[in-house]
Amino acid sequence: WGVRGAAAEDRSVRWRAGARRAIPFVIAATAGFVFSYLIVAFFVFPATIIPSDRKVPNVVGMTYDEASRRLTSDGFRAATGEQRFHASAPSGTVLEQVPPPGAVEPKGAEIVLHVSSGQRRGEVPNVVGLTRQQAELAIENAGLDVGDVEEIRANTPRGTVTSSRPVSGTRVTIPSSVTLIVSMGPASIDMPDVVGENYSRARSVLEQLGLRIGDVNVDSTSLAAGGTVIAQSPAVGRA
Repeated sequence: WGVRGAAAEDRSVRWRAGARRAIPFVIAATAGFVFSYLIVAFFVFPATIIPSDRKVPNVVGMTYDEASRRLTSDGFRAATGEQRFHASAPSGTVLEQVPPPGAVEPKGAEIVLHVSSGQRRGEVPNVVGLTRQQAELAIENAGLDVGDVEEIRANTPRGTVTSSRPVSGTRVTIPSSVTLIVSMGPASIDMPDVVGENYSRARSVLEQLGLRIGDVNVDSTSLAAGGTVIAQSPAVGRA
């Protein structure tokens, strides 16, 4: 037994010695394999080795072209978003970006840019000949505001618009106000003949000329139909 035991122990010693000598070769082979794998992975699958995420730059306030070039240089893609009216930002200026500045996105990500259309503009409508109420409605429907209302003597029916400032067809920024010039009727007129007219019709004619109805006397003995004007003062043709 002693001889066999000694032989077994000797073999064990030799095996351990051989194993120790093989360790450097195993380490070198393993390192070579790992290195080769990394080289292949770097060229074949670079995105899995090197992170491509990066911060989105701030391009708000730039023109769309400037913003697009900046994003491209940083590895992103620009996309056109909404066109929005803006009171102070010139047309073509970037108002907002999505994702926002500072967000971390992968290389090649799309950045949506919302751009200014500039100041909104509208056209002054033609309100000449309309009543004041009709003119105000037309101006409001055009997106504009009614400004001052000036009254002047004019040879047009009382209460109708004779002109506006700015004049019709003018392109203005929104919001803007439009001044109305309204007729008070002529300064002196020839009295119209309303005898024979119904009272309501006669009153409408006189008020359109800027006149006020004075005393109304009823003649119960007249043979004319009820409500018919049978006389007037001043007489026809007198101012």
